[in-house]
Amino acid sequence: MEHPFGCIALGLCALAVGLLVLTGLLGPSAAQPPLPGGPSWLPPYRFTARPAAGTVTGLLLASALLGALGLGLALRELRRGWAPDPGRLTVGGAAAALAVVCVPPMGSADHLVYAAYGRLAATGGDPYRDTAATLVRDGDPVGRAVEAPWTDVPSVYGPVATAEQWLAARLGGSSVHTIVLVLTLLGAATFVLTGLLLQRAAGADRVARARVAILWSANPLLLFVAVGAGHLDAFALVFAVGALLAVRRSPVLAGVLVGLACAAKVSLGLYVLALAWGLRGRPRALAALLGSALAVGVATYLPVGLGAFDQLRENTKLVSLAVPLRLVLKPMESAFGHDPARSLIGLLGWVLGALVVWLLARTAARARPAAMDAVLRDSAAAAALLSLAWLLTTPYSLPWYDVAAWAPLVLLAPSALDGLLLARTTLLVCAYVPGRVVPLPDVVDTLQRTVRGTVGPWAGAAILVAVVLVSRRAGGPPLPRSPRSPAVPRS
Repeated sequence: MEHPFGCIALGLCALAVGLLVLTGLLGPSAAQPPLPGGPSWLPPYRFTARPAAGTVTGLLLASALLGALGLGLALRELRRGWAPDPGRLTVGGAAAALAVVCVPPMGSADHLVYAAYGRLAATGGDPYRDTAATLVRDGDPVGRAVEAPWTDVPSVYGPVATAEQWLAARLGGSSVHTIVLVLTLLGAATFVLTGLLLQRAAGADRVARARVAILWSANPLLLFVAVGAGHLDAFALVFAVGALLAVRRSPVLAGVLVGLACAAKVSLGLYVLALAWGLRGRPRALAALLGSALAVGVATYLPVGLGAFDQLRENTKLVSLAVPLRLVLKPMESAFGHDPARSLIGLLGWVLGALVVWLLARTAARARPAAMDAVLRDSAAAAALLSLAWLLTTPYSLPWYDVAAWAPLVLLAPSALDGLLLARTTLLVCAYVPGRVVPLPDVVDTLQRTVRGTVGPWAGAAILVAVVLVSRRAGGPPLPRSPRSPAVPRS
């Protein structure tokens, strides 16, 4: 066997997905909120084993660590020329996504508040002003299912995300179970579609397509946070990936798609910058891209008004636990007070992000696939670089945000960026299990607080140090970036 570690890598990834599905089948737990209502014959399916918090935490941590180990081995073997059948891997990834959807979402309770926003929109409410508490006052079962601290929080998501949630609520009615099923099916379908789009972008190169299949379609960490946790990030991201594919032939279509992505989740605005970088040598195409993106933004936000940004502005003051900037929060609050410190930390995040972009620019440039169309490869490299820099330095970050960086990164050639993102995603996934805001046994609570509040920030800081080391090792000038350079077959 020429690449035995490749087979081991795939086995570890499969075992990680198996543990994830097993955890879901156990039923409501510290990781999985109940899903009231709905016919029992419809997925998601679960038993009522009432597993202990320590059991589900251990299973999810084992899944994350085994998946990360499998991905690390796969990355090593791919660099050595391993090229498993990308078609089989893609089918296997789709089957894994379906299996994950067949058990209830785990790792957070965000899908319940998505259901409430959809229910509000479907019953004449305003998700940007009203909250789940509004539904509770009306005796609505969807509102009662939402868990603290989200019962009094209006939507932070864009109108395209609200439209998805409205559709799910229209189909599901007052059944939380059915609304969540529709949301998770849409998330899984867009995750699989994104993998197919990335395969198309990778071209005919078998190694490049195998890289896409392993690092996206069959990636157990992404199957957990993007499919199994029920978040909307996969739904929003498919528009941005579509824009990457469309940008060379139709900048107008690319602008429409990236505008829709931003109207689902505003952080995907980084893709606008990436696409603009890819078209920097074509001013008319660049104008078409930006004009169509702006038109979509105006058309989608005009009906809901500027109130759609209210909660988003509130969120800019947040600092999550497992990020490196958490280390300076208390000293800055002591020195400047609560609100000024939050503003300064936000500014510091942007400065650090720009520094990471500058440090990793050479590495990203060298990772551009030579055989890929120049506009696509420059746009993908810029999207990966900007998204990774943002993830490593933003004051507020959660593990499911990482899909924004994984999608363009899988199109690039192997580089140190792979290891940086794998370390970041593994760290954040481990920091946010079991995931629900519920009372935990002392041992589990102490473990969670230690990983999320102490290990997370310091490990994040260590990743930033690794960025500096990667930059020093890269050395030399970046590769030529002319969008008119001829394609050269990969060696």
